[in-house]
Amino acid sequence: LEKFGNWDEDVASSYNNIGCTLTGQGKYEEAIKMHEKALEIQLETLGNRHQHVAESYNNIGSALDGQGKHEEAMNMHEKALEIRLDKLGNRH
Repeated sequence: LEKFGNWDEDVASSYNNIGCTLTGQGKYEEAIKMHEKALEIQLETLGNRHQHVAESYNNIGSALDGQGKHEEAMNMHEKALEIRLDKLGNRH
């Protein structure tokens, strides 16, 4: 954090990786917090239509799904899909 600061994409990537590991361990609440930290950095540094933002929404959705919060999970997955369709098109 000293080298890059709190608002670097590499820091966001690390938060996302930690979140994925926590999801794999079934620690969904902790995972969501890590993914939300990543998302906050990404929104600030990359904007709201970037592929990495979509990835974070997807990861949050996966953790929510693990908690049985399926409607909230679906909302996150739909946000991710919207960004991906916008960036990649529907034939990608």
